[in-house]
Amino acid sequence: MSFRRMVPFLLLNILVSAAVVLVILYWWDGRDQPVETDTMVLVTVTPTGVPPTLPASQPVQSEEAGQDVAETAVEEDGPTIHVVASGETLGTISQRYDVTVEDIMVANQLDNANFLSVGQELIIPIGGLAEATAVPTETPAPNTIPTPIPTAAAPEQGEANVEISGVVGVGELTEEAIQIINSGTRQVGLVDWTISDESGFVYKFKQVTLFGEGAGILVHTEAGKDDSTDLYWGLELPILVSGKTLTLTDAEGNVVSTFTVP
Repeated sequence: MSFRRMVPFLLLNILVSAAVVLVILYWWDGRDQPVETDTMVLVTVTPTGVPPTLPASQPVQSEEAGQDVAETAVEEDGPTIHVVASGETLGTISQRYDVTVEDIMVANQLDNANFLSVGQELIIPIGGLAEATAVPTETPAPNTIPTPIPTAAAPEQGEANVEISGVVGVGELTEEAIQIINSGTRQVGLVDWTISDESGFVYKFKQVTLFGEGAGILVHTEAGKDDSTDLYWGLELPILVSGKTLTLTDAEGNVVSTFTVP
């Protein structure tokens, strides 16, 4: 067959192919149309005028990224509550809120201020202890001194009796420690007090309050983080050996106690 006779067949083939392609495209476009319509319906059915709310289990975050939650929770028309963190003592907590240690102890019915636990909630009596007004008091007779309300002993009352009472874990850096107790009735601040030995090792106390009635602390020779009952010297080798004499000296340089390692 000559090329001139084949031209009509070629043109017819081209037209049929084009028509098939158009039909397929039209069918494809018509198939996707309901999906787009359904999507628009799903978007527009959201109620208007209702403010978005967070799920019940999702915590509300602070407006500033990274802002920590406050350590103390202040209840409306109620006392200030402080949650004890690791390494805190009543001394540091009292300085933070400008409240005396004695008031905190009375408010929380504490017997020994050297023993606190992490996570413990303490009532902070900011502005002083609340005076009891519900219980009526009798009017004292003339020339009669009213009986005072029992409170914690003031720092200047009684007598402190601080001494090195013993050692533990001799020769083992992770175990050895020096025990110091106050068997007196008055609390005493140990800031600038020292523990020393004849080898020249000296430990200097920071701001530590040692309460009386047998309250005690342990001074570990190893490194660590201080808390209310355990202090750390920061040495890399053990120093306690049998026969060594330890000397406890106050801030004025007076020898308070000596102890010979058994």
